[in-house]
Amino acid sequence: MPLGPDPELARAAQAQLEALRAAVTAAEDDVLACLVVTGEPRPQRVLDDWLDQVADTLRALEERAADVSPALARGAGSPAARHEPSTIATDALALPDERGGG
Repeated sequence: MPLGPDPELARAAQAQLEALRAAVTAAEDDVLACLVVTGEPRPQRVLDDWLDQVADTLRALEERAADVSPALARGAGSPAARHEPSTIATDALALPDERGGG
């Protein structure tokens, strides 16, 4: 039975996570570029609020992805990440059968 996550799976997940982070950053830029001036105060406020919520959601997603990256780097065997503290439980990276869940 393995003692930790499969380094190959961790590297693959880390690559996907980095791609997600890049896509989210680009999407945030695209959303903020959609700001238009409607000329009407109420519709403008609704549009601005909606775009702000979308941008905030994208930022939060990127932040959470950044939080998970160090744990994935450790699982992938990255030497620099081994010394980086993380609040992510290592059990979150374990496969179901490694957690006793089948």
